[in-house]
Amino acid sequence: MLDSKTARIKMKRMTELVDVINENGAVIETLPRNEVYARNLLHRCAFVLVLNSRGEILVTKRTASKDVYPSLYEIARGGTCAAGESFEECAKRELEEEVGVKNAQLEFLFDFDYKDDLVNERCRVFKCVWDGELRLQREEVESSFFASEKELRKMARERPSEFCPDNLPVLEKARRSKGLF
Repeated sequence: MLDSKTARIKMKRMTELVDVINENGAVIETLPRNEVYARNLLHRCAFVLVLNSRGEILVTKRTASKDVYPSLYEIARGGTCAAGESFEECAKRELEEEVGVKNAQLEFLFDFDYKDDLVNERCRVFKCVWDGELRLQREEVESSFFASEKELRKMARERPSEFCPDNLPVLEKARRSKGLF
């Protein structure tokens, strides 16, 4: 049973507007989020890898009430860009909402596309360094911990089904990205 705050957040997410894009990234229509996901239409997402000053990566576990990939681990904060929202605005909003990180200095890493039976995303990935307090949004984030790249790669290799599938390419691409690890 969902508590009232979780139910309100879920309802807002279902009805929020999302820009559907074409292969070139141009907006072709704006639809409610639930329709974009139901029809698996290409849309924009922003991800942020949060590292501490020791180079460890923040890993979170999604709550069981999430509509996509419930109860799975994530290595990136982020989510769907709202209609008219830039990748950077989305990244900063999601950082603040999910883990309480405000005014983070984002560094662009790379773009990639991801599609499976549940999502069809044009993703922009950033990183930031954060050693401050984390405030988890309990409606979306069950738990968190920091892991070294080696620990995280081992966990993802041994238990890939426990990770959001759109996050696994982020880990591999980030490993090859200059200046991350």
